[in-house]
Amino acid sequence: MGGLGRARRLVRPPFVAITLIVAGWWVLSLGQPRYVLPSPPEVLSRFWELTVTGGELWTALGLSMAALLIGGALAFAIGVPLGILMGSNRRVEQVAGPYVNAFYVSPVSALTVLFVYAFGIGLEPRIATVFVFCAPVIILTCLRGARETPRTMVEVARVFGASSAQVFLKTVVPHSVPYIVTATRLGLGRAIKGTVLAELVVSITGLGEMLSGFAHHFDTASLMATIFFLLILGQLLTSLLERFEVAVTPWRQLA
Repeated sequence: MGGLGRARRLVRPPFVAITLIVAGWWVLSLGQPRYVLPSPPEVLSRFWELTVTGGELWTALGLSMAALLIGGALAFAIGVPLGILMGSNRRVEQVAGPYVNAFYVSPVSALTVLFVYAFGIGLEPRIATVFVFCAPVIILTCLRGARETPRTMVEVARVFGASSAQVFLKTVVPHSVPYIVTATRLGLGRAIKGTVLAELVVSITGLGEMLSGFAHHFDTASLMATIFFLLILGQLLTSLLERFEVAVTPWRQLA
């Protein structure tokens, strides 16, 4: 029964889908030049070389972490309280809402050029790009959480004599915790995207430098290996945040 159970766990939709995708990819790569579509073993080999044998991807990731961490931290530190304030106070939303929506729909690659004009080529425009890339998503998600606070909870708090500040801190903010965690997950993914975009547009360093170099040399296997590295990194970080979400909001798992 133990072996049968393990076999059943393997035959799941994600495993089947991945198997079919890799099989189809392998078939399509037959007879194709390496610079057009390398085979799965070629990409896997380059992935191993870049991560284990040579470690170039880890070095590039280290160079990219400064913009990702600083820009992401600023987006979280500003976006969470601003989003909750906008969701609980119409006046704050009326003042800040148009700017948040404008940045949300603006093409970040075009804004990055303006950041270069303002800050020069260095770390600052990369931080600004990451911030603009993920802050609007964090703000709008937290706004939603604050706005969906049940009216009855607010009214009960006021009946018991809670001030406006107490209602905000002890009712609206706790209700927004699941949305804050969700905003963090969404912001993390966009921070990774913004970091790579900034390095491609602003200053060719880190992961952006590797992607640009592989593309210019038509090294498609290395290019795909780097993209898979980013996908795996994002998935691992998201999984960690999901576990954190379960820890801080256990009641949501019972629903």
